[in-house]
Amino acid sequence: MKLSNDSSAYLCHLRCTKKAEGRWEPCDKDPSSWLYLNPQPVTEGTSFGVLRKTFWGRVNSGHEFGWRKTHLGPDFAGSDQSVWAPNAERVEVVLPAKADDLLSDPCELLRQTDKFAAPNKQALLTYWTMPLGTAERLHIAWECVRSFARLIACERDLGSIVALHSPGVIGADFPLHAHLLIVPRKLGWGIKHGPYDQTLIRDDGQEILGRLWASHRNGEGIS
Repeated sequence: MKLSNDSSAYLCHLRCTKKAEGRWEPCDKDPSSWLYLNPQPVTEGTSFGVLRKTFWGRVNSGHEFGWRKTHLGPDFAGSDQSVWAPNAERVEVVLPAKADDLLSDPCELLRQTDKFAAPNKQALLTYWTMPLGTAERLHIAWECVRSFARLIACERDLGSIVALHSPGVIGADFPLHAHLLIVPRKLGWGIKHGPYDQTLIRDDGQEILGRLWASHRNGEGIS
C-alpha cells in the first residue's frame, strides 16, 4: 500500500485557532485546537498531540473530545453528547487482550478515562493522525490503521479509538485520513489502576509513534 506524504493541505485544517494576546486560543468548533501539539516538525503528514485536562484556559474531557472527533461538523458543537451515533466513516475501539470487554464501548472507555484520571497527571489522551490519501481503496486504508492500533495494543498494552475520516463525502478538499485516540494507560489492571505510558504523553511520543507507523505502513507487521 502506498500512502501519501503530501501534508500541506491536510495540516491547514488541523486547527481553527486564532492568535490573540500572543498565544493560540482553543476554538470550540475544532477539537484539534484543544490539544497540546508537539512543537517539533511533523513528519510525512502525521500529527501528534496530547489532550490535557486544561489547555490555555479550556477545561477538556476525553469524552467530549472523542465524541467530537467521531461526530463531525459544526452542527455537533452544542449537541447532546450522551447520544453516541458517530457519522465518521468508520469508528472502532481496539483493545489489548486483557482489557475488560466493557471498554469496547467507546463511550465507556472515554468516561472511565476521565473518571479515573490521576490527579497529578494532565494527560487524558494521546492523539495520532495518519494521512491515507493515496491508499488504493478505503477498506485497505481502514485495515492498515486498524492493524496499527492492534500493534499498539499488543506491544504497549494500550487501548485506542480508531476514527476514519473521509472528507470527500462532504465535498471537502482534504485527503482521507485517520485518527487514533490512545488512552495512555496500560489496561491489564483496568484504567483506574493502570500505569501511564509515560513516553506517549510527552514529546518523545511523536518519534515513537512515527517510527512505528513508518514501519507499519511500509508493510512490516500488517496482518
